[in-house]
Amino acid sequence: MGEVNAMPWSDNAESSRTGLQTIDSLSRYDLILVFIPVVFLLSVALGSLLSVSFQTTLVGASAVGALALVDALFVNPPIRPTE
Repeated sequence: MGEVNAMPWSDNAESSRTGLQTIDSLSRYDLILVFIPVVFLLSVALGSLLSVSFQTTLVGASAVGALALVDALFVNPPIRPTE
C-alpha cells in the first residue's frame, strides 16, 4: 500500500534563506497563528489607553481569537492535496 500522511501539508515554495520565513512563504494558517496573540496585545494596549477594564479587554480578545480559530478549523479547514 502507498504511504498515508495523517497530517495535511503545506505546498509553500522553499525559501532560499535559512532561518525566518518571508511573508510570501507564510500560509494562511501561519498568519492566523500570528494574528491571535497580536489581537491580545493590541486589546490590552488599547484597553489601558481607553481605561477599559483588563477583564473586558481579555473577553473581547478571546472572542476575536476564537472566531479566527473557528474560521481556520471549521469554516476554511486545511485540505489534503489531491494527487
